[in-house]
Amino acid sequence: MTRTAKQTPSDQSQSVCIDLPGEQVQCWRSADKIKVVLRKHRDVIFEIRLGNGRQYTVESNGSDFYHADEKRLIPGRGKASVSFNDGIRLHLWVSRDFKGELLLKSAGKLVLKFEPQKLDVQQYNGDPTVKPDPIIVSLGPPSESPESKKGRPAQQAKFSHPSNFNAPQSLAAPVEEDCTVICVIEGDLKGMPTDIWNGLKNGGGDTGFSDFDPFNIATRNWLLAQLAGAAAYTRDNWEWLRASLDGRTKQGFKLVKATIHYVRGKVRYYFSGYSKYNTVFGPGGFGSGHDRITSIFCGVGKNGSVFNAAIKGVAGTFKGNALVSFIFSSSTAMAEWKNDIAKDGYDLASTLLMGLLKAIFSAAIVVAIVACIVMFIMFFMGASLSVIAIGAMTVGVGVAVNYGVELLDKKLGEAIGGESNQGGLSALLAERMRRSVEYHWYYLKKKLLWDYEEVSF
Repeated sequence: MTRTAKQTPSDQSQSVCIDLPGEQVQCWRSADKIKVVLRKHRDVIFEIRLGNGRQYTVESNGSDFYHADEKRLIPGRGKASVSFNDGIRLHLWVSRDFKGELLLKSAGKLVLKFEPQKLDVQQYNGDPTVKPDPIIVSLGPPSESPESKKGRPAQQAKFSHPSNFNAPQSLAAPVEEDCTVICVIEGDLKGMPTDIWNGLKNGGGDTGFSDFDPFNIATRNWLLAQLAGAAAYTRDNWEWLRASLDGRTKQGFKLVKATIHYVRGKVRYYFSGYSKYNTVFGPGGFGSGHDRITSIFCGVGKNGSVFNAAIKGVAGTFKGNALVSFIFSSSTAMAEWKNDIAKDGYDLASTLLMGLLKAIFSAAIVVAIVACIVMFIMFFMGASLSVIAIGAMTVGVGVAVNYGVELLDKKLGEAIGGESNQGGLSALLAERMRRSVEYHWYYLKKKLLWDYEEVSF
């Protein structure tokens, strides 16, 4: 006869359920061994297909949620958010007892918010194998539901839409999920561009920094334009900016530095502090006319190279991400013009034209100043210079030059048009255009019919 040993509480294991990977386990311990069971989660899928290239963020004002693609837990209560771009599907996990709301934002503006618990009122038991139905949020053109293709309509729950969101009556699942869908939210962002446009219209006023900006140049729109310019420069030069921070050298993380040597009377750039995996900076010297040296160091070492760098700097303003930044600056100018009922079409035309001229002038001046700084440090002082410092210097000089150009524009406007002229040279140009058009209009209007001559071909 076999006797079975009596199990004690210490021999048993205690099961504790969590809803998301990375969650903390909290329980009253009643055994030596604790078995953590991951219950089935609820999928929340965002798919925005508006074709505007915007970036969106999702955050929670309540419980934590999980980023399925990056495999990390995102803190709730507004502590962190997840970013994704238009046209990219975002896959999130939330717990079955999620508390609070999920907030969809773009450019700091709230686009949509909803409570998963209110969209799906079904109560789920503690069975870890039971999976709550997913929630799909789709913004953009309607697409044919894969559920309808199978002849099986998606299950829909009754819920109230947020007050700032308009959803159509016909709902269809826009993503191919082989499961029952609790609800699909579709719509557009008609209100959001209006909010952004209104923000830009009111962004040309005083920012309150009168002690630091007595000339009232650094308005909110101007600061946004500088931020856009810095982002455009970083994106257009991302390859060598990233390569200048090398973390795979034998000594660990190092900054790539450049020194100048004279070889047969010619200037040569030599780099150090990079690993063998670095494909941007290689052994040997680079002449001042090399494309990489022209873009980074403004071609210092040869007058023709500096001139070519200035030409490329001006041309670079109207291509790539820099072009997007220029269009953004023009859009802010248009928004400010539309908000001022005292201005007409001549003011808009002169503002856009002066903006174009100032952008060209600023790009050339930035290249010249950076070239002078590099020449002083590397030629006259004989010191090495970090490559990443060149990028930071270019951005800083760009902001300073843009401020100086705006200040010069204002001072020239006051010197020519009097102290009452606060619009700079663009205001003078607008008045000149207005008078010229009016003069020619009235001249042609008074001209008699027989004053015209017939010309035969």
